[in-house]
Amino acid sequence: MANFQLQVKEKTKDLKVFFKKSVKIVSESCKKGWYKVKHIKG
Repeated sequence: MANFQLQVKEKTKDLKVFFKKSVKIVSESCKKGWYKVKHIKG
């Protein structure tokens, strides 16, 4: 049972890291997109 809990903890760690990375990538691309949109209108 303890082994299973360890596996779950490892998985959640991996997911958190992956989630943070993907959020960073998405926010970066959104910033670039908004930058382009603003400059097209101007």
